[in-house]
Amino acid sequence: MWSTRLLVLGLVRWLGPVHGYLVRRELDSWRMPGVNEIGAGSIYHALKRLTADGLIEAVATESVDARPARTTYRITVTGETEFQRLVREKLWEVEQIDDPFHTAWSFATVLSPAENTAMLRQRAETLYSRIEGLTMLLASTTGEFTEGCEDRFVPPHVRAMLKRHTALMAVDAEWCEETADRIESGDLTITGEPDPEEIQQWREAIRSDRFSNPAVSEWQQGFK
Repeated sequence: MWSTRLLVLGLVRWLGPVHGYLVRRELDSWRMPGVNEIGAGSIYHALKRLTADGLIEAVATESVDARPARTTYRITVTGETEFQRLVREKLWEVEQIDDPFHTAWSFATVLSPAENTAMLRQRAETLYSRIEGLTMLLASTTGEFTEGCEDRFVPPHVRAMLKRHTALMAVDAEWCEETADRIESGDLTITGEPDPEEIQQWREAIRSDRFSNPAVSEWQQGFK
């Protein structure tokens, strides 16, 4: 996964020479959604892959007491070039959010209206809970680094990203509530499985290209 690759490469660049355990400890200290879920296995796999690709190199392997041997890594000249390229590529490009909900919602018709509304309201509740957690985190931390309060320090650019996450989740939660209301009021009708005749009509429509719409095609191209 490119995000794990970039995170590990960036931390070896930032902290190196460094071994995998410290890379994991650093990631564990981050408060960013999605980062804490990266396990040790993924980190060590990324280190091996980056080494094989020539982006980082092993500096030394040592064992302390009875602990397993640890290999220390540092970034290479090729790795620095790749890091700079990858950071800029991912910051400048705009991609569709890879949320499984987007794909699964395409088949929401297999659920009854009651189950869809229950699912949407539960999703909204979960999102609001996460928003509350991030809001509390922001309130209990500071963007100013001071001696003795290292555990309360969250870099300003990270705090800005956390606020972005809360804003995106708030929009998602509001959409869920509004859509649930529309289903309950009858404004949005989500029917069950299509019958064979409807399926055949859709097939014919697709074959005849009746669904071609320049505006839709342009919109779809933006997510490729």
